[in-house]
This record gives sequence, structure tokens and C-alpha cells, in this order.
Amino acid sequence: MRKPIWRYFRNIKNKLIFGHYGRDVYIFPGGRILRPQFIWIGDHVRIGKHAEIFARPGRSRSKEYLLEICNNVHIGSHNIIGARRSVVLEENALLGPGVIVLDHTHQYENVEVPIKDQDVTEGPIRIERDCWIGANVFILPNVTIGQHAVVGANSVVNRDIPPYTLATGAPARVIKQYDFDLKKWVRVDGQGSLME
Repeated sequence: MRKPIWRYFRNIKNKLIFGHYGRDVYIFPGGRILRPQFIWIGDHVRIGKHAEIFARPGRSRSKEYLLEICNNVHIGSHNIIGARRSVVLEENALLGPGVIVLDHTHQYENVEVPIKDQDVTEGPIRIERDCWIGANVFILPNVTIGQHAVVGANSVVNRDIPPYTLATGAPARVIKQYDFDLKKWVRVDGQGSLME
């Protein structure tokens, strides 16, 4: 099936305004991307309907990429992804609908100053290759989600998730881990030890 001619022209425009814009990228209707010059997009990427993606550099003359979306990444509808420091979505990452990924958060400690006027805390986020992030997950700053990890729907991720694990909850904790010797997923107890 041939692609509509308007997609061809839109991709030419996007190649000019993004930091990098790969082949076969499709941004569904209603997607909103702010400051695309700080965003690197690889090949075969899909960005769902009404996703909002933005980059906000700390230095006005910065040339660095703040958000890197690698090859074959799928970003679901109504996602919010905000990068002030660094957000990396590695190859084949799959984000369900309603996922929020923010590498920054407001400080709140000074009760004499409105929270919206206080400084922002920043920390990098990396979602490694082959991860699946379920619907309505919220990922906070200073987090790495390891390769082929799964985060269950409605979870809040505020610490690293090891590779080849399944984590759920608010805050998210590991409940399963892939055992390469047994070649199957095995339950994990509250202390991170494998259960028989």
C-alpha cells in the first residue's frame, strides 16, 4: 500500500526541524512535539494520537539532544514525555497509552514560595531495549529500566528496575524475574529473592 503524498512532504519538513529524523516515522494526528531540534528520532518509530513530547534545554544555546527515541520504538496515545536533562528510549521499547515520562520534578520544600516558582530537580531516564511499559505508568527522574523489563499498568517508577523483570505497583517493585537456567519467569519475594 502506497503512503499518502502528504506524509512524504511532512517527513521532508520534519527532517529539517528535528535534530535527527529517521526513516518510516509516523506521528499520529493530534501529536504535539515542542522544540524538535533537541529530539533525535530513529527509524520505524510510531508516536500515538495526542501524545505530547517536549524538550526544554537548561542552556538556550544548547545543541545537545535531550530526548533520544531509537529505532522501532512505539509510543502510545496520550503519552507525555518531557526532557530537560536526558531521556533515552532504546530500540524496540513499547509504551502503552497514557504513559508519563518526566526527567524533572518541582521542589516543594520551601513553604514560603509557591511550588510552581521553586527550582526543578532533574535526573536522567533510560528505558533500555525491548522494554514494555504498561498503560498509565508514571516514570520519575533518575530511573533506568533494564533490558526486556516489563512495568505493569498504573505503576509509579521511582527507582531502577533490573533487566528481565516484571515490576508493578506504586511505587513499582519487582514481582517476577526471568530465570535463564530454568528458562521461565519466576516469582520474587518482597526482598528480591526467588521463590520456589
